[in-house]
Amino acid sequence: MTTIADDPAASLIDPPKPMAAAVSYLRVSTREQAEKGGTDEGFSIPAQREATRRKAEQLGAGIVEEFVDAGASAKSSDRPELMRMIQYVKANKVAYCIVHKVDRLARNRADDVSIHLALQQCGVMLVSASENIDETPPGCCCTASCPPSPSSTPATSPPRSPRA
Repeated sequence: MTTIADDPAASLIDPPKPMAAAVSYLRVSTREQAEKGGTDEGFSIPAQREATRRKAEQLGAGIVEEFVDAGASAKSSDRPELMRMIQYVKANKVAYCIVHKVDRLARNRADDVSIHLALQQCGVMLVSASENIDETPPGCCCTASCPPSPSSTPATSPPRSPRA
């Protein structure tokens, strides 16, 4: 195999592929978790950062911006860094949004869907460092973090009684 070091003209024939851009979103729920910064539970900011960095490497991507909501609950999507991330991907070409787990983004289905749709509209693929995400239309998005809603479980009719 000829390398660019061996033959500088090789880069003209087979130019190096640019690295895909990725953003990472990190979140802990409580100020205590944010202030301790430990790795005991595995979901501290440093642990999430390392997991998202490794996932970016696997994807052949580089993290160009990191968004951290330290001590912010995912019960609401009204979080400063989450909102800043959405604005960032609208304004910049980004291939991936990498999270440690999808519950870092949302804990309820409505926020889950709206965040995921905002990313999709910008051409950004949501990637979890530790979970598989079903992006097919029936899977809709990151349902791993959300309990099933009554509308997502099939309704069953009571058995009909036989007529005499």
